[in-house]
Amino acid sequence: MLNKLIIDTEFRLLVQPISPEALLSLQEDILLNGKKLPVLVWEGNIIDGYEIYELCQKHNIPVTVSSKKFSVRSQAISWICRRQLTRQDLIVETRRYLLGKYFESEKKLFLQSSATNPDKEHPSSQYEIASRIGNEFNMSTSSIYKYGIYARAVDDIISKEPAVAEKILSAKIKISQDNIVELSRLPKENVRNLNKNLAELGISRVSYSDMRHELQWKNLPTPPKPGKPEKKVDFPIKQTPKYDPDAEISSLSLTVPSWISSINRVRDSPSMAFTTASARKDLKLKLSDLKASIVNLVKLMEEY
Repeated sequence: MLNKLIIDTEFRLLVQPISPEALLSLQEDILLNGKKLPVLVWEGNIIDGYEIYELCQKHNIPVTVSSKKFSVRSQAISWICRRQLTRQDLIVETRRYLLGKYFESEKKLFLQSSATNPDKEHPSSQYEIASRIGNEFNMSTSSIYKYGIYARAVDDIISKEPAVAEKILSAKIKISQDNIVELSRLPKENVRNLNKNLAELGISRVSYSDMRHELQWKNLPTPPKPGKPEKKVDFPIKQTPKYDPDAEISSLSLTVPSWISSINRVRDSPSMAFTTASARKDLKLKLSDLKASIVNLVKLMEEY
């Protein structure tokens, strides 16, 4: 009986597929020369050797399996990332994602190991992890922080529409790192519609604003059929605008999303660890004032 192994979506996206030429060479080694490396697994999940497994399944060849031992999933992710980051054929998008996932998984491992001592979790701990990874791969600490944000954004997209994330990581569509973060904040339905619309239009290099435009364009109402006369409306020469009691509230409602966007942008900034104490203190005071104003306004609205 052929081995039935699990292809975990998160694990699979961490392993960049080999080139068509390498795949053909691998198939020849397996079919003609009888050579095949073992498929590496953890708890039945493939963590390396996907092409070997797929070729063996295709040609009804038993799979040689080698099991790895990890205590938790984050350890497996860190191991996959480090192993993949040694490859010379990685594309830029995949390399960024691997560095970010490595950073995020190491942070989780730190939190798990220090669960009995919560006081150990402080910014310098994350900084030390980012610094260690940066030194390992000859990169700056701020870049590692930035790739951590990138990886979290891609993971958010994966949870909404894995096909979009796969296209990003394989460079089938080109989106800047900042725009990927913004894209990850779109509702799930919008991301799914986006994937469909990009496929229909054959777009491969787009900006975030371009994609938002495509979404809006797809939702435009159908224009009236020709031949049907439009109903004419006679407007008075001058109309006095009516008093709108909702005007100020509506204006405020339109402004709030920009505040949220600015706050999220600062929260996700990789330079937070390098900001001065005085700047953070000043922002904290301003946010406290904003919070108090929001609470007072909500209480006032609840009275009506």
